[in-house]
Amino acid sequence: MIEVTIEKVIFGGDGLARISQGFVVFVPFAAEGDRVRVRITERKAHHARAEIVEILQPGPAREIPPCPYYAKCGGCQYQHLTYAEECRLKENQVREAFARVGKLPDAPVLPIIAGGPYGYRNRITVHAESGNIGFRGVNGRDLVDIRECLLARPEVNAQLTRLRGNHPADGHYSLRDATVPPSGFFQANHELRETLRSLIAQALPERGGTLIEGYCGGGFFTEILAGRFERVLAVDNDPRTLRDANRLGLTNVEWREADVAFVLPEELRALAGEAGKETSVLVDPPREGLPVRLAEALCLDSVAHLVYVSCDPATLARDARMLAKTYRLVSVQPIDLFPRTAQIECVSVWQK
Repeated sequence: MIEVTIEKVIFGGDGLARISQGFVVFVPFAAEGDRVRVRITERKAHHARAEIVEILQPGPAREIPPCPYYAKCGGCQYQHLTYAEECRLKENQVREAFARVGKLPDAPVLPIIAGGPYGYRNRITVHAESGNIGFRGVNGRDLVDIRECLLARPEVNAQLTRLRGNHPADGHYSLRDATVPPSGFFQANHELRETLRSLIAQALPERGGTLIEGYCGGGFFTEILAGRFERVLAVDNDPRTLRDANRLGLTNVEWREADVAFVLPEELRALAGEAGKETSVLVDPPREGLPVRLAEALCLDSVAHLVYVSCDPATLARDARMLAKTYRLVSVQPIDLFPRTAQIECVSVWQK
């Protein structure tokens, strides 16, 4: 066991303490300025991981977490901090990612858009095992039995109560409120989802020729954008989400079930030869970011307007380093769609 002072909190939620030149310790559930006694749990050549044994001197932003399952359940990482501090950290983490990973130290990162820290989730997935119902623990293996999730909306927690009363068989159970489609992906933050759609709407032209949307899901963005463009091609490889998308009844949209990494480059090459027609692209890839094939295609066949929605600042910054050779980065807007967790959503806007 050793005593350390937490220098900062990095992306993912771990506190960072420096032991010596070139050697750091990562400590979950720590706050900036904490003086803590920790137990080393894993050691590598240049870093170690540790768990807090005792808080000797709390940092100025530390507070008592309201959830009785916190630090046992693996869902949240920031309940021990004030929400203002969480937002400050996340905004700084986006700036650091662009400077360190993207080599863009002057990236135009805007102040983060905050939401309500609790009661915002319109869906959760719980697991049932041997009479316990809840979420995986911080180790990813144990199941933490829970009666209420503070992040979930009241209707979702009511479903959890009913599920517990029915003594379900072992398995996974999706609990969702009435606003969520029956299948596929949908934005989980009930409070900020319209704010997110508004950001996308503002970033794209009021009238345009063609919109290509990669990773369209159930048409969450397509629904509000389709009326602005002569033609919309919306691509996703998940047939469940595309079934939801087809229910929207959008007449000028071609929904295509395919690999985005292959379809978008082909479409971009085809459109590059059409003089006088402006093309816009919207992409919302998974955490892994843009496939290299797609990022290269966007740079070779540049479009007038590009909006890149990301749930991982590090992969966004990595891709931004390549895109910045062809496009001007207009803005990066962090939005806290998942308060109390380490996840950060960003909307980046690019122009030819």
